[in-house]
Amino acid sequence: TLDYHFKVEQEAGSSTFAFFGFNGTAGVWRISAIKEAGGWDDRTTVEDMDLAVRAGLKGWKFVYVGDVKVKSELPSNLKAYRRQQHRWTCGAANLFRKMGAEILLTKEVSLWWKLYLLYSFFLVRKVVAHVVPFVLYCVVIPFSVLIPEIKIPAWGVVYIPTAITVLYAVRNPRFDAFRKAC
Repeated sequence: TLDYHFKVEQEAGSSTFAFFGFNGTAGVWRISAIKEAGGWDDRTTVEDMDLAVRAGLKGWKFVYVGDVKVKSELPSNLKAYRRQQHRWTCGAANLFRKMGAEILLTKEVSLWWKLYLLYSFFLVRKVVAHVVPFVLYCVVIPFSVLIPEIKIPAWGVVYIPTAITVLYAVRNPRFDAFRKAC
């Protein structure tokens, strides 16, 4: 999950000059961006993502620098990790609920940027990217093992996860040719 967050969401977003959600670890902000976005606000459990969305709506751009290494904390056990992931998932949904109308009504960014933010960032990356693999691996495949009448074709077990992985990778242009073109 962390590799997805950094490599796919942040690095790919930065490489394609698209929006990506800022995470609080080792981020550097211009004070003017924070002030223009309305300051740090604790209205959700994803206050860093909230600030990034609000700054993005004001036209600020973000750059991800992946070569910088910093120490950070990871959850100490599986239970803490699950709580963290649940908090982040619910926080993104809560942020969408609070900001959906604001995103649509803002005048500072283009309609395409708004649609990208609503569709790609919130719907695909925060809902579909987590729900589809969860349902497949934690519900469908286990039930097919426990209940012999449920038959999953090989393509459902192989191609769907492969397609999800490829779609994530497409958003992560780590190829030298692409980087040189940018």
